[in-house]
Amino acid sequence: MWETGEIQLCYADLRGLAHRLEAFRALLSPDETARAARFATEELRTRCVLRRGLLRHRLGRVLGRDPATLAFAYGPMGKPFLPGGPAFNLADCKDHVLIAIAPLETVELGVDVERLRRLPDAAGIAERFFAPEERDAFAALPEALRDEAFLNGWTRKEAFIKATGQGLSTPLDRFAVELTPGRPARLLSLDGALEAGDAAEWSLFDLRPAPGLVGALAVRGDGWRPVFRPLDEAFSA
Repeated sequence: MWETGEIQLCYADLRGLAHRLEAFRALLSPDETARAARFATEELRTRCVLRRGLLRHRLGRVLGRDPATLAFAYGPMGKPFLPGGPAFNLADCKDHVLIAIAPLETVELGVDVERLRRLPDAAGIAERFFAPEERDAFAALPEALRDEAFLNGWTRKEAFIKATGQGLSTPLDRFAVELTPGRPARLLSLDGALEAGDAAEWSLFDLRPAPGLVGALAVRGDGWRPVFRPLDEAFSA
């Protein structure tokens, strides 16, 4: 059941879903099965089946439909969607999967997740890809906060470009997000040439789906409220 403004989130560690591999494989379309088979290793093939199966299972439950019957379409940049809704987005970091679902097809949303870790090359990556105000904020932080700050910035930027549907064709230095740990996530500035509206039109949320993970949700509009649903809900009747 949807409450007004709710974005449903589902987090899973795929290692805990290995027993559902064949059940999930049976849900996939022929093109999804073929896509999974093209991965180079069995580990990668298994992850592909599990995350796509989990996505189908979760969407099927939300819609009250057989997940095997869902027919995905794809935007110009390859972003999948369900004609008629609901809007959704999936992010993964190895075995960690995060799914966001909104009640309507027209909702623009994106999600991303990364593992919190030491990043010796963070400063160099920030210098290359971050906007000037992000680089300044990053450089002003003490060393102890920089890994988290970088991942805050990276996941929020990834979530935003996924929400717009443009993906990595969007120059990451043409918009800026708040990345300082402890400050609310938000879009600080947005180059008008990106044709994504004004920064004030977007909502960003900091997500911590599990210990040791950093995530972000970007949604166009305001009044949204991200809510994590227990994984068990995805498998209940």
